Amino acid sequence: MIFNQSETVFVTKHSIHPNGDHHRLKIIVISIIIVASFFKQVASEAGCPKNFSINPCRCSSNKTIVCDGEYEFNLKGIFQKLSKNIQEKYATNHIENIDDISVDDGDGNHFESNSTTNASIQIAADIFDFDEFVLNNTDIAEIDDDAFGTLSFKRIKLIDCLSLRRIKSNAFRKKSYRIEEFVVSGESSLGEDRYASELFDALNSMVNVEKILLNRNRLRSIPTFEKRPYKNCGQFRLYYLNELQYLYLSHQRINFLPMNAFDFEQSSNKTLYIYLGNNKLNSSSFEQGIFLNSKRPIHLELYWNPDLTYLDENVFKPFLFANEQNRITLQDNPLICDCRSYWLFRDRHILSKRIQNVLCKIGPKQTFPIDLISFNKCSKSSHRTDSNSDDHNDSNNGSNRLGRRRKNKIIVVN
Repeated sequence: MIFNQSETVFVTKHSIHPNGDHHRLKIIVISIIIVASFFKQVASEAGCPKNFSINPCRCSSNKTIVCDGEYEFNLKGIFQKLSKNIQEKYATNHIENIDDISVDDGDGNHFESNSTTNASIQIAADIFDFDEFVLNNTDIAEIDDDAFGTLSFKRIKLIDCLSLRRIKSNAFRKKSYRIEEFVVSGESSLGEDRYASELFDALNSMVNVEKILLNRNRLRSIPTFEKRPYKNCGQFRLYYLNELQYLYLSHQRINFLPMNAFDFEQSSNKTLYIYLGNNKLNSSSFEQGIFLNSKRPIHLELYWNPDLTYLDENVFKPFLFANEQNRITLQDNPLICDCRSYWLFRDRHILSKRIQNVLCKIGPKQTFPIDLISFNKCSKSSHRTDSNSDDHNDSNNGSNRLGRRRKNKIIVVN
């Protein structure tokens, strides 16, 4: 008999008619003993079947499956075979075993398992649940819908998959809720405009994911739900990923982030770390209002975006003031500290702990901390965009006087 997850097992009392609570209680207790023994045996043996290997895939441990190699293969077909193997080995064998179980209650009453009567249990589905899947293959080009059959994983890692360009929208459909970590590292073709929408559909299905890492891919266009091909993080693309804590989008080609790119459905007290280092971001890449509906503290890493020469006050000041735990790090990304950066200096008594590693570029090679830059030539009134921020007073009175004399003129610091 081939057993599947929808089949049931029953335990009943034979040859006697229960005659009161005492007998009914014995039936319940003995049923629980039989069922518990069955599940304990199944759980202890769940995982990879012994000596499982379908080239180029193997079990590196009881709960980890690795597929590698330098040639393309049918990933979906391999997992279909593995699912069937596990189902037959554990489910069928253990159902046959439970049918043979019998218990005597010591009072002359005989109990045995039976698959046709009125109290049911469902076989443990976790025999198909694994910890990790690792794909390290240089030639596989796509991951198909329902690629893993009935199997599921907490962690999925795609490493140095040079030819991988497509992950279909429903690749993880059956048990995407189990995925807690999704990693794509090393060079790959993933993220090309043609398949970017499918990639983010697949990611958006991982409702319990805590970490997403996309590193050194070809993420040129992350489309919105309207399917328009922007080079950006699309609107509401992460909306249902309420457990997300780490988002790595480094070494891509992202050059625009719309207002609601990082909006989420639910609030959280857990900090979200967003890594946008080594992209094509510039000072106009962030739409006004971005991060304001994230509903959680955010640490934003903007290292090594050479075209990001200043932080727009209209964008980043509301973000930094929205939550005292919000942070920006600018490691290896010195700014041109002209009057457009004056607000960072003006509000330094608040911002000094919220924005880190602010260095100013002086000439082609020299950098200095922003506190050493003179902003005497900058007009306070001309560059304050928030009229309600009068409590953030500049300690340099000379800039106020200069601002009144040159109200309509912006003078860039040399």
